[in-house]
Amino acid sequence: MLALADDLTGALEAGARFRDSVVLLKPQPGRPESVVVFDTESRHLAPDVAAFRLLGAMESAVSDIVYKKTDSTLRGNIGAEFKALLGAYPESVICYVPAYPELGRTVRSGVLYVNGIPVHQTSFARDPLNPVTESHVWKVLAAQGCDLERVRIFDGESPTDVHAAAAEALASPPPVVVAGPAALAGALARALGIARATPESWPEVSDCVVINGSAHPASAAQVGLAREKGIPWAFDRTAGAHDTLIIFGGDTARGVLHRLDDPVLHPLGEVLPGVPVSLFEHEGRRRVLISKAGGYGAPDLLLRLYERLCQTEKEPWNCSA
Repeated sequence: MLALADDLTGALEAGARFRDSVVLLKPQPGRPESVVVFDTESRHLAPDVAAFRLLGAMESAVSDIVYKKTDSTLRGNIGAEFKALLGAYPESVICYVPAYPELGRTVRSGVLYVNGIPVHQTSFARDPLNPVTESHVWKVLAAQGCDLERVRIFDGESPTDVHAAAAEALASPPPVVVAGPAALAGALARALGIARATPESWPEVSDCVVINGSAHPASAAQVGLAREKGIPWAFDRTAGAHDTLIIFGGDTARGVLHRLDDPVLHPLGEVLPGVPVSLFEHEGRRRVLISKAGGYGAPDLLLRLYERLCQTEKEPWNCSA
């Protein structure tokens, strides 16, 4: 399978669902893994540039299944990238499953809701880079020139709905082209028998830096509550000095890893819903990356991470913003 994501946190969310997967930040043809996830880093590009970058990424791998990982709140160049996929696969239909019920994203009659509210009426409407102004999925696609006759949009209000949609999509003649957020990745992995098992243990964290680069209030609340509840914070803005990086926001994570030479990332799984843990090598050291998109998670997310991963309470967690 070739999976294509438009930002790094999305790529890692997808990779965390599949056994024997790798997340690439730059082209590396001939990878042996059964699932290659490529971060096209195209969410904030002009639509035609995003489509061109998507097609370029597809040249590095050949697969009978192409999975386009999309943002769960309709941000980015979804319609333009779908148009490019349809051009590359003229006999295929894209099965688009936009729901992520575990994170409160549901689709009813083609409208995307976040915790029961149309997405364009939520804080995502004020995203500084990709404000969401429309909740009707088909209107978002049409506005970017996508041929709606070749896209099948699935409603979904429960994980069962997402799994049923995945099974139906996989029954299509190859090449199969599917799209949706990480809930669909999990459903595809289960249907194909390549779901990643939960690790028996997670890496222990005693030395890390928390970097919140997201403007979304959800991430600010998570950092604020952790400070209020007394996680022993220290302050250090040198991310490269720490063995573990906890990063909020895809753009921030991509920028940090670019400074660390765009390493190959090996997902281990999700320690919390929507919070993948990955390993990478830098300057001969094994490093740990814990990441999440800025726009979701309960306020106690950092507290829960601290309880699960902290090696000793005597070691502070460093915090940068």
